[in-house]
Amino acid sequence: MARIPLMVELNEKQVVIVGGGIIAAKRVNTMMESCAQITVISPTINQAIRRAWEAGFLIWRQKTFEATDIQQAVLVIAATNNQLVNQFVCRSAPAGCLVNNASDAVESHVHFPAHLKQGRLSISISTNEASPTLAAKIKQELEAVYNKDYIGYVEFLYQSRQLLKQSTLDKQQQKKQLQALVSDEFLCKDKQLQALQSLKQIAGRMNASEGVI
Repeated sequence: MARIPLMVELNEKQVVIVGGGIIAAKRVNTMMESCAQITVISPTINQAIRRAWEAGFLIWRQKTFEATDIQQAVLVIAATNNQLVNQFVCRSAPAGCLVNNASDAVESHVHFPAHLKQGRLSISISTNEASPTLAAKIKQELEAVYNKDYIGYVEFLYQSRQLLKQSTLDKQQQKKQLQALVSDEFLCKDKQLQALQSLKQIAGRMNASEGVI
């Protein structure tokens, strides 16, 4: 089965998670990062989901699943401990709705790979069902390389790129500047501050020469 990796924007989109246990809680945790409108359908929920509900991160509908529960959903996640229920949930999804079946990858349009996130840096690892254990191992190895220092570093690269976009440097010059910043020396916060100050001066001079400021 051919699959491609995608980054999906779910901000304010309706996501329905059917189930209230451990797997459902993992999916809730993932979806909370997306700013989606999350609804959990389940007669009961575990403590992790309850905390998210009490904090206002999701809507909990304390009931058994019905097909009408997901007619407006963009993404449906079937995460109960009953394969037949999960199958029914997926087959009840409206046309065009993405589905994930926690108990049957074949019925799923979307999958949740092992995921390493450090601020803006996002790395997903999948073995296409061959070995989730290997994917977890690779994630652990990557965490040792791309540690929390990369939260600030990637944010620095983002700010640098925005400053260069504001300048009148041509695309090739901007690219050259950005390539120079992709270096371990800029993991140092002092180096980042120096570079940002320099880029602000470049952007300011270039804009001033064009009469922008």
